[in-house]
Amino acid sequence: MSSEYSNDLKCREIEPVYYSENNRAEWRLPPNRLYTNTMSVMNLAITKSAGASVLNKLVGVYGSIDRIALMDGNVELQSLTRANEWLGIKQQLHSNRYNENIGGNYVGNRKAVRIGLRDVTQDQVPLTGAAEDAAVKRAGGNGRKIIEGGERDGMGATGTTNNGTFKGQLDVSEALNLLQSIPYVDTSVFKNLKLVIEFNVSMTNVIGTVQNTGVLAQQRPYLVVEEIVAPDILAGSLGKTPPAISYNVIESDVFTVPAFSTANGNLPTNAVKNPVQDLTFHVSSFNNKKVNRILMATRCFTTGMAQEGTGDVAYGNYNSHAMLRQKNQVRLNGRNIFPRNGIERDMQRLALMADVWGGSAGIAPFYAGLAPKANAGNPRQDILDQGNEVIGTQDYFGCTLAGAKVEDLQIDYGRTGSANDDGAAQTTASKYNADLSLHIFAEVKKAVVFGKNGQYNVVYQ
Repeated sequence: MSSEYSNDLKCREIEPVYYSENNRAEWRLPPNRLYTNTMSVMNLAITKSAGASVLNKLVGVYGSIDRIALMDGNVELQSLTRANEWLGIKQQLHSNRYNENIGGNYVGNRKAVRIGLRDVTQDQVPLTGAAEDAAVKRAGGNGRKIIEGGERDGMGATGTTNNGTFKGQLDVSEALNLLQSIPYVDTSVFKNLKLVIEFNVSMTNVIGTVQNTGVLAQQRPYLVVEEIVAPDILAGSLGKTPPAISYNVIESDVFTVPAFSTANGNLPTNAVKNPVQDLTFHVSSFNNKKVNRILMATRCFTTGMAQEGTGDVAYGNYNSHAMLRQKNQVRLNGRNIFPRNGIERDMQRLALMADVWGGSAGIAPFYAGLAPKANAGNPRQDILDQGNEVIGTQDYFGCTLAGAKVEDLQIDYGRTGSANDDGAAQTTASKYNADLSLHIFAEVKKAVVFGKNGQYNVVYQ
């Protein structure tokens, strides 16, 4: 393939052989063909019959994708459940440059962050669309500046018709790492190859505001693939038994953290303002599997947290909330991963995420840690007012097991409750005292091992 403009590749659009609105789409690739590992699902779009709304600011059009799988007949090569959640996390792991220039256009989200300076004596917010006084800006006011962060301008929104709604696309390898582990896809080896997407189209999964008017409808997507048609490449590759394919799949588990409450006997009060909650969870989903990296998201579904518009809710269902004095320890096959009590500070957790999941995992300023308050008029409060929705709402815990085989995996989770001076009702309503769901994602090692006569097995390594 001399260049992308040569005749060695042909771009093919494949319509789904089966499509059920808001439910399922299935594409089948013709046998005895050779394709590149680039596959894209196009026309990812959701219409809303009334009351146009913006898409969720993190996952955009990916919010409706519940599961995606690559199969050969009835043999599952790789699948991803909770796909919308994981794809949202992947947006966090991308660089800010990617999210600004590419991701927002693919996804319809508002993930990228822009940083600038503002004169603290003037009510100027240049990065968030408010009017600014150019003369004062040039003069610099009293010369004191603060750093200000603003989210990417514009984001996807629903319309009432396919033509009027935002249309995104998904690079399938973002969800299915198998495609990144092979140079090409040979359907003479995988003779009944198909891609399946299952949808879960709901307001809380898709929409970024508290908006329940109208009916959502997933539009019919199509698949774009690149077929290799160069005779010399086909002669040397088509039908040839490849070596074993090793790759990581994302598997997940969920645990519940009970609320601080009167019923549980631990509601924070003026007498005991900061009760401590320490829990240990046995994670059996990864037993007898080799696990690389782990990532844990802390979901809070307290009333008002599910969608934007009622306070500090940011990315709705896809938030990962920091808790007060949160502690994390991982015990693998009877031995602690971290010394002493484990990871006990916000910045330890943030640094570990950056070390394990890459430099972009530091997210953006104020995304990790708690959301503090300050007096009105304070310059720090000016910053919080511009970004309060995302403070402390994308706080993850991550670590690596370095490919070890799991026989027994335990995760210790601790947090501290907080009493509200305004009484029990406000204390109960606080997300820092709410019941939580811990969503644990892990890279698990899998392989396709080939035998004679084109036979193969998909195995855990």
